[in-house]
Amino acid sequence: MSSGKVGSVFDKRTALSRHELFRDAPQIVIERLSVRAQPLTFNCGRRVFSRGDESHGLFAVVSGHVRISTSCPEGRSELIMNLIGPNEVFGEVALLDDGLRTADAIAATSCCLLLLERRDLFPILNDFPILAVRLLAILSGRLRRTSQQLSDYAFVCAEQRLAKTLLTLAGHTERNDVRVLTTQRELGHMVGLSREGINRHLSVWQRKGFIALAPGACTIRDRAALAKIALGDGEVQS
Repeated sequence: MSSGKVGSVFDKRTALSRHELFRDAPQIVIERLSVRAQPLTFNCGRRVFSRGDESHGLFAVVSGHVRISTSCPEGRSELIMNLIGPNEVFGEVALLDDGLRTADAIAATSCCLLLLERRDLFPILNDFPILAVRLLAILSGRLRRTSQQLSDYAFVCAEQRLAKTLLTLAGHTERNDVRVLTTQRELGHMVGLSREGINRHLSVWQRKGFIALAPGACTIRDRAALAKIALGDGEVQS
């Protein structure tokens, strides 16, 4: 795992209190975890962990996105199983069974994470069983989302997948002019399309005014138009 330690870039207590696992948790839980949580940063494309690595704990995303994927032994192709964004956690499978990592985790954008080590988190799950129940609910939701993404790969065209991915990276907002920091190569990994294919779709959308492109970034100008494409209601390119 190659990363950079963060100083006081963000408040750990605030970051933990708004995460899906710890939202509405007693303040004592937030206090105990914030003392031990390790802030880390990863540049776009950097590996957080690899399939088969030993598990040291759970990661909470503070900002940015991390893609969870697996690749063939030769590394020539990659299957994206999940895209984890702000206020979500990942690494829960190996955390629960103390086994090896089951997939690769790679920064899809520059991101800030909190590492919660198993030795610190498990006593809290024992003391507050409701958090263990919530963790199981998160795991179930993750499996549902993975099933949907696999279905998309099988039955949804690349243009729809690209629109869905851009909207996911833009976050839960209805406003326009949201800037997404990612390269076309990284988008290709997430969508399952070559960089040239990504460029072709993005160039068409830019001409139509749906997006604006810049090196390493894409600004969404017309979220509603992308949402229509993601749902299959827009004009699909040939």
